[in-house]
Amino acid sequence: MEYLISLSSALLLTLAVEVPVCMLMGLRKKELLIVLLANVMTNPAVNVLYLLGKLYTPLPVFAVIAVLEVAAVVVEWIVYRLLTEARRPFLVSLVANAVSYGTGLIITTFIL
Repeated sequence: MEYLISLSSALLLTLAVEVPVCMLMGLRKKELLIVLLANVMTNPAVNVLYLLGKLYTPLPVFAVIAVLEVAAVVVEWIVYRLLTEARRPFLVSLVANAVSYGTGLIITTFIL
């Protein structure tokens, strides 16, 4: 149950950050729904795979995080490229994910 709450909190924080960032980058209302759905698809997967990678691989934690974050950017970029009219879908994905990751890092480092 605790892990489910953690996953839900991570997803809600991600949405609270990435949707406004995408809006500021020019995505329209209809496209923001695609941002929401893309994150519903990638965020839980990244968080579950992070835990598994941390526990069961010999990789350093930063390497697990880097691989998963790059994968999230790429998947979301493809979704935005195919389903939105964003002029620079890769940049939208990269900036939204960077701001989201940075916000989560600040919260976990300084607040929790």
